[in-house]
Amino acid sequence: IDEIGNELKEIMRTIGAKAELLNGRDQGFLQAEKKTLPQYPEVDLQCVGEPVGIKAEQVNQLLADKIVPLVAPVAVAADGSGTHYNINGDTASAFIAGELHAAKLVFLSDTMGILQDEKKPDSIYSSLKKGEVESLIAQGIISGGMIPKVEACIHGISAGIGKAHIVSGYQPHALLLEIFTKRGVGTEIVH
Repeated sequence: IDEIGNELKEIMRTIGAKAELLNGRDQGFLQAEKKTLPQYPEVDLQCVGEPVGIKAEQVNQLLADKIVPLVAPVAVAADGSGTHYNINGDTASAFIAGELHAAKLVFLSDTMGILQDEKKPDSIYSSLKKGEVESLIAQGIISGGMIPKVEACIHGISAGIGKAHIVSGYQPHALLLEIFTKRGVGTEIVH
């Protein structure tokens, strides 16, 4: 956490921004409960958790001070035991965005968005409703590693986020093009 966090803080500093690292290990920013798999109760996921709370005032104060919060998805047990849990980064991001009542949730990925056919980059879904996404998962069109990211988007939308976006981190100006153009360059998911 410290090595990557300090590296990111330094990158932010070089572009003229202040940043601060938040995590559950040191500041108790993110709280979690142990993750279980109801369909496989015999499987012990050890130190994998599901987020259940954040200290929103920490983020709000950093933002008020014009400091970018860099959140490491490590949480402390909500039961006060001091146990630390690793959280899926997409899951943590969606949970935090929902708790902060964010207008948008954007995932930068190695893919352009949700594709009708993963072999055809031009088959991107520009906009999908939550129910359509769930149907695409059931049909197997959304599969593999894209499922946790899309499920995080659905969680965020369900928590009150206006829109969730998946865009390629490799495309120059992807955020600007996705948010400020009519069609965008990735996939937006709406309620």
